[in-house]
Amino acid sequence: MLLTALALATTANPITLTQPDFDRWMYPYNATPGFRSAAPTFSAYGAGPFDDRDGQALYGWTTGDNLELGWPASAYTIHQCTVSVTILNDNVFYDPTLDDPATHEPDGPQDEDLGRPTILSAAGFRNDFDGWTFGEDGPFGVPSVGTRNCFAADFDDDGQLRDISNSLSDGFVPNEFAIGQTDAVAPGELIPIYTELTFEVDVSDPDIQCYIQNSVSDGLVEFVVSSYHYGTHDGGSYPNWVLKENSLVGLGLIDAARLTIDVEFIEPSGVIGDIDGDGTVGIEDLLKLLAAYGPCPCCASDINGDGVVAVDDLLILIAEWGN
Repeated sequence: MLLTALALATTANPITLTQPDFDRWMYPYNATPGFRSAAPTFSAYGAGPFDDRDGQALYGWTTGDNLELGWPASAYTIHQCTVSVTILNDNVFYDPTLDDPATHEPDGPQDEDLGRPTILSAAGFRNDFDGWTFGEDGPFGVPSVGTRNCFAADFDDDGQLRDISNSLSDGFVPNEFAIGQTDAVAPGELIPIYTELTFEVDVSDPDIQCYIQNSVSDGLVEFVVSSYHYGTHDGGSYPNWVLKENSLVGLGLIDAARLTIDVEFIEPSGVIGDIDGDGTVGIEDLLKLLAAYGPCPCCASDINGDGVVAVDDLLILIAEWGN
């Protein structure tokens, strides 16, 4: 188990955090929140007044011991972010690709490959909760559709956080952060028990980048794992993901989940228009601004903070030239 400290510098240094500080099975009838050994993810699509993604798993890591907190999100650049989770059963077929939503319909086409993918998403909150106040034992919310206080979320095409718990019923395909992958088996084969699935987060997506930047600034990086695996009270084929309370984790034999994140930190100089943090406004800042032109949430080149690098930002930089 590795924990590498991050030096506060302009160069990126990866940190690996083993075992989440918060983990939780997000299921409406979980009577032991924060104390379970595993979190099954499965679908209840078409089964009644439940979210399509009925069982979800929350994982969160605090970063205050490794990263200086509280700076603007734009001071942090995320070069890489990987999450790994461990499966506790061996009856789940490995599927590393997204499925056609129509394959979930009773009269729809048959899925071309065995299994269902597992996806990683943002952690969204409602009813005035956030990651800190919800922790891992906050109230689930009223058991119904679209009511859970913590939920799997993505960013829609307008960059707005969106609950994806009912993406099938609502007729959209989520913009997932990552799909779980493993080299242990080939697609369509059963995943061996204690296998790690790894999610390589798409940090090139500006909304995902901004989500993690804000999380690092706040000191708590959280994600939700969910899937559309088939499951009933009588059985099914759905994954059980290890939580930190599992006895094997306590014995040091397996990890529940692991976060590896590569962060570049540039302390803001406080000079308006100084994008590269060298204390002056000049050609390097102009080049960075031009390279970031367009939608750019949490971007240092977005000088006026409206989420877009455009002419207004360029005019501000020119007006501050040489300062």
